[in-house]
Amino acid sequence: MDTMAQMLRYAAAVTLIGVGLFGLVQSLRLLTRGAPAIATRLPISATPVFLFDGATLVDASPTGAALIAQTAETMTDQAALFHVLQGPFPTLQHVCATLGVGARVVLHGARDPNLCLTVQAVDGLTRISLSAGDTAATSRMADLERASLMDELNLLRLIARETPQLIWREDATGALNWANAAYLSYADRMRPQGAQTMAHHGRVWPGERLFADVQPPDPGDPRTTGGRHALQLSGEKAEHWFEVTALPHDGSVIYYASDANATVRAEQAQRDFQQILSKTFAHLSTGLAIFNRKRQLVIFNPALLEMTGLPFGFLSARPSLDMVLDRLREMRKLPEPKHYPTWREQFSALEAAAHDGTYAERWDLTDGQTFRVTGRPHPDGALAFLFEDISAEVSLTRRFRSEIETSQAVMNALPDAVAVFSASNTLMLTNAAYDRIWQTDSDLQMTVHDLRGALRIWKMRAAPSPLWRDIEDFGRLRHDRPVLTDRLILTTGRRIDCEVSAIGGGMTLVRFTLPVDRMTDTARPVVLIGDAGRAAAS
Repeated sequence: MDTMAQMLRYAAAVTLIGVGLFGLVQSLRLLTRGAPAIATRLPISATPVFLFDGATLVDASPTGAALIAQTAETMTDQAALFHVLQGPFPTLQHVCATLGVGARVVLHGARDPNLCLTVQAVDGLTRISLSAGDTAATSRMADLERASLMDELNLLRLIARETPQLIWREDATGALNWANAAYLSYADRMRPQGAQTMAHHGRVWPGERLFADVQPPDPGDPRTTGGRHALQLSGEKAEHWFEVTALPHDGSVIYYASDANATVRAEQAQRDFQQILSKTFAHLSTGLAIFNRKRQLVIFNPALLEMTGLPFGFLSARPSLDMVLDRLREMRKLPEPKHYPTWREQFSALEAAAHDGTYAERWDLTDGQTFRVTGRPHPDGALAFLFEDISAEVSLTRRFRSEIETSQAVMNALPDAVAVFSASNTLMLTNAAYDRIWQTDSDLQMTVHDLRGALRIWKMRAAPSPLWRDIEDFGRLRHDRPVLTDRLILTTGRRIDCEVSAIGGGMTLVRFTLPVDRMTDTARPVVLIGDAGRAAAS
């Protein structure tokens, strides 16, 4: 029995030494949990000892550090200790909370009274030590520590087994000596279909590297990103992409491969979208120039080249906005101000206005071309300029305006007074002879916009006539009576012939003609209408 007791004591001692060495390593890890690094206050001890300042751990023996090192990182050190010892010492948390100044409390294990926990207040600190009264208690204390370590080991194994990351280790020669489940799963799927069937009931250790193109990291670099690599699985067309990171460790290399399929697909979708935009921009008739936040040209389309004549090599060199505008000025594709400083100030104003989304201007060039230039702000401070060649539109507008002015001049040259009304009886146009007869007062002229207003003027300046009612009903009776005629007598005593006729587009033409002098067979001059009226009035 003495020999057996000696063997048990020897085994317990060996166990405590092993745990002590492991705890020494774990104590370093404990510092990463947030405990402050201070001068050691505890003597070297083979038993777990902790020193707390309130809830903060300020020191621990190696075996004590090992006891709580595997607990959750989110726990405080004191909470971790309570969690580990709550089984044998369920009242520990209450004792620590109610411990008085200078007090010392000894707790015995709930299932083993020989397992002791001493809680003592020393110099404002709380010292907690775990001890065993005999060999059996020492063995149970070692079992408690081993159980804690096994929990951590099982947790690490679970993480390595269930992580979607591919993790493996290679020795100095590049041979694979460890791999997690995700790596081995991909290795199985890389084999031909027949080999996968043979290995269905037992996993085969991969004979070749999955990522053959991954280069070993620099030994002096603590962590190296190996870049993006693809795996082509057997029977699948799509590639599986991974971001590989290498970590040198004790002469070997640990690799981590993270799934990058989503990133690769997003980048490909972005490239496809850019190609679609490029093809769309290429077929636009509007010139496009997009400058980034540094005001460098990043996108342009062929229409810009055709409209401005800027060289492709110049634009592809990513010139700045000022450089583009300078070149446009040199090529006379920019409105030229009278002096250079003003021109530069306009450039600054152009950029600021475009940044606010307010720049819109028409550029009339010396060669007859006309551009409509619009500046639009884009995300991240970028600017987009749209160049529209509106030369044809401007030329057509000018031609229409010239035709309208010519038509009006012809109308004004007619001796008859003419007024045209639309299908909705809106006054469309009059000529000079009409204005001389009917619109002599500016205040009345401003109020005449339709047939009703014109009739009011006509009735005021001419004698009553049944023609007025016929004109009011002309829109309804125009199909039965397309032409109305009558001779009117003005308030000045002057006679005037009126003719109302329907013309194209549902419009109505009202014409007032001075009677022809039968003695001379000539019409009286229209200009005399106003003179005659004034003479009669006087």
